[in-house]
Amino acid sequence: MLLAVDVGNTSTVLGLYDGKSLCAHWRVATDRLRMADEYAVLLKNLLELDGLMVPDRAIISSVVPPVERELSAALKRFWQLDSLLVNSNFLTKLLSIETDNPKEVGADRLVNTVAALEYDAQAFVVIDFGTATNFDLVLKPNRLLGVALAPGPMVAADALFARAAKLPRVDLVAPEFAVGKNTVTALQSGLVFGYASMVDGMVARFTREIDPALGKPYVIATGGFATVLEGLCESVDLYEPLLTLNGLQIIAEQLG
Repeated sequence: MLLAVDVGNTSTVLGLYDGKSLCAHWRVATDRLRMADEYAVLLKNLLELDGLMVPDRAIISSVVPPVERELSAALKRFWQLDSLLVNSNFLTKLLSIETDNPKEVGADRLVNTVAALEYDAQAFVVIDFGTATNFDLVLKPNRLLGVALAPGPMVAADALFARAAKLPRVDLVAPEFAVGKNTVTALQSGLVFGYASMVDGMVARFTREIDPALGKPYVIATGGFATVLEGLCESVDLYEPLLTLNGLQIIAEQLG
């Protein structure tokens, strides 16, 4: 059994795999102050709630070093598991990272690249909606060509609410119409439809910068906000909220 963990700035997603089959997955808040003993309790409770066995392998991608450190310590201390820690150096066997400084590329985006390459296409745009919204351009057989970054929808909304005293906090759901008739629907339109339009615009720009012979890239959206945008983006071919976990499973299988 393999425990795959994706540690993001806002949330941490965990999945337990039996071979290629995902047995269960969980999403918890990322807490930079949580200690190794607390992670042990958390993992034990999650496994017991679903009646699952303790894993015998673990792989972690993380953009939060303190969490990576404490989680790895918990797995080692309580279950004697040496975790595979994903980073750019670790993945040079699988990927050609063609950015100016490959070490700057977040582990989660590298894992998403590995997962995307499993699909039947020659070019891909992978969009990950998290604390930041990441756009990654991927070409087969194993090339990460480059990236674009924007604030995540929740970060943008929080900044807006913090700086505009009269604006209320709203649920980030799609309103019925783009033209809002009140403050709530106006905010929802801008934050939801606006991000959907940004996605389509960025995909169009990425497409213009690749070899036309490759055709339209296959566009995959993941991350928590992807489900909100499902059906609203004309350019997205697949919504896969567990793309990063699936990528971790593939990496563990190929390198573990």
